[in-house]
Amino acid sequence: MGKWRNLLKNVFEERIPYELPISSTENAFHESQHHKIVHATPEEFLDYWLRKAIDTRASDIHFECFRKSLVVRYRIDGVLKKITDVPSNLQSGLVTCIKLLARLRLDERRVPQDGRFAFEHHDQAFDFRVSIIPSFFGESVVLRILEHDNKTIDLRSLGASEEQTIEMNMLTSASNGMLLVAGPTGSGKSTTLYSIIKNISSPERKVLTVEDPVEYQISGVNQVAVNETVGMTFARALRAMLRQAPNIIFVGEIRDKETAEMAIRAALTGHLVLSTVHARDTLNAVTRLIDLGVPAYLIAATLRGILSQRLVQKLCQKCAKKVPCDEEFLRRSGYVGDVPADAVTYEAVGCDRCMLTGYRGRLAAYEVLSIDAEWRELIHDYSDEDILREKFTREGRKTMRESAVRHYLEGNSDLIQVRDVIAEVGSYAMAH
Repeated sequence: MGKWRNLLKNVFEERIPYELPISSTENAFHESQHHKIVHATPEEFLDYWLRKAIDTRASDIHFECFRKSLVVRYRIDGVLKKITDVPSNLQSGLVTCIKLLARLRLDERRVPQDGRFAFEHHDQAFDFRVSIIPSFFGESVVLRILEHDNKTIDLRSLGASEEQTIEMNMLTSASNGMLLVAGPTGSGKSTTLYSIIKNISSPERKVLTVEDPVEYQISGVNQVAVNETVGMTFARALRAMLRQAPNIIFVGEIRDKETAEMAIRAALTGHLVLSTVHARDTLNAVTRLIDLGVPAYLIAATLRGILSQRLVQKLCQKCAKKVPCDEEFLRRSGYVGDVPADAVTYEAVGCDRCMLTGYRGRLAAYEVLSIDAEWRELIHDYSDEDILREKFTREGRKTMRESAVRHYLEGNSDLIQVRDVIAEVGSYAMAH
């Protein structure tokens, strides 16, 4: 177990017998489909589950303590999957191991604790972000997996069309103003912004970020973590950043009026500000800023563009089954484009490569709006979101609905995933 053998040395000597349950839904994890008895220390169990999580592309691991067992779950492509139940007598040892690695207090079980630790697997470095909260039967632990050497991913790889990629590249080449990425929690906003930052950062442009917390470490970028317990809020960090003469400022999230005002001040004084906002779609992001108390004239003066997004699961290329294109679905979804003659559509099946889910990986369905003079005037005189939406439709701009349908027509996702996105953004009219 490498480096952490010394840290955990002599803490646990008892090897606990454990019946490893093997079910048909777990054959991606195990070679056999029979129960087997293993004897291991708590840290060896932890090491096993960490490595398996990395191998199965999990984004986080959940250890949840109940009356008779400790449940282990992985989140893969945004979906939680139960991996196994283990005896509840493992819980105390596992939590102690995690607390030692994350430098947390061993004797504190009454309040939440957060931390992180480093881990290596196949000569690759990972960070595990730790969140521990007290629950009725014990402490519940979530480990978020963050890759150290995450490769630069361009917007095309994330799911943007060629047209959307060109528009976003034009927006990020600006020297000042504000660019927002909108969507609910878990819609991939941060991944998109990290991709943009990695692509536009250079030795000639000073980039500062303020995040809660810092997730991925970007080479050549100065990253600041929010710490509200010592008064380091988004707004306070932003105020200090303006004295650092940056070219680009990334604000992890605009969540209150003070942060919004500081971000706008930075955009007004010659900085390019990138940030996220919780909003239903592109136009709702404008409403969200107004609801926070930002004057419409300041939004109009600083906003350069808005990108909103949702995620669809990507079909497993090994087991996807070819099916006829459902043109009735397209008609009812409001899709107005032509169905390509060479369109090939698929549905999910499931195999050992995708853990019987039929999906492997995710793509974003994007919606992009560049703010020009006409839009600025409309936002300046803002009275109703419906007025903005009418102009958006009149200009023929591609919506998230159409981006999701594009993934379906290109054979990258299926009707079920696309229908979920369409229903969520409120544009799906099919009767159920």
